[in-house]
Amino acid sequence: MALLDRFDAILFDLNGTLAVDFDRFGPNQDFHTTYRSLGGRRLDAETLGTMIRESLAGCLARYASGPADPFPDYRAFLPALDPGTQSLVAETIAVHEAGSIPPARIDWLRAMAGTHRLAIVSDQWAPPRHLRAYLEASGVAQFMDAIVLSCEEGAVKPSPALFRKALAATGAVPDRALFVGDSYERDVVGAAACGLHTAWVSDAGHAPGEVRPLRIVPSVEALAGD
Repeated sequence: MALLDRFDAILFDLNGTLAVDFDRFGPNQDFHTTYRSLGGRRLDAETLGTMIRESLAGCLARYASGPADPFPDYRAFLPALDPGTQSLVAETIAVHEAGSIPPARIDWLRAMAGTHRLAIVSDQWAPPRHLRAYLEASGVAQFMDAIVLSCEEGAVKPSPALFRKALAATGAVPDRALFVGDSYERDVVGAAACGLHTAWVSDAGHAPGEVRPLRIVPSVEALAGD
C-alpha cells in the first residue's frame, strides 16, 4: 500500500511546504511601494522601513520564546498609530509575508482532492485578507476542507488548537490523518502530539529529536511516489 493510501485526510503547512517566495523581508525589499499601492500616504520610506524591521524583530522574538497559545495579533508589535495607518502597515507586511504555490503543485493538490480531504494549517502573523484572496484566486481554497491561519486563531503552532480545528473540519480521526510540514518542532512535533502521523519536508537525513516522522521528503510531491 502506498503511503498516502493509508490516510483519509492530509493537512499541510503553507510557507516552506506548499508555498515558495514567502517572507520577503530582506534589506532590498521595497516596502514603501507596496504600502503606497495599498493606498498609504502618511509614512515616508525610512519611517515605514524602520517600523517594519522593528515590529518583525519583536514578533520573531515572541514567536521563538512562546507561549504558542495565546499569540498576539501582529498589530500589537507595531507602535501606536491611528487605526487606518496601522492597518495599512500590517497589510504591507501581509503582502510580503505571503508566498505563492507553483502551478504544478496546485495541479497536484487538485488531483489529491479527488482522493483525500485536505486542509492547510499555517502560521501567518499579519492579517489574512491578502493571503485568503490569493488562495481563492489561485483555486487552492476550493480544494481545502479548512484553511486554519494562526492570525485568526490567536495561537501559533505547535499549539494543538490549530491542528484540532483542521482535523475536525476534515472529519478524519487522527490515526487516519497525515500532517506535512517543513518545521520539525512546530509541524512534526506539534502534529504528533495531537495523534496525527507526520511527514517532514526537509533535506535532513534524520529527525533531530525523539519524535520520528513517517517520512522525510524533499518536497510534498515526493510523498505520492512513496
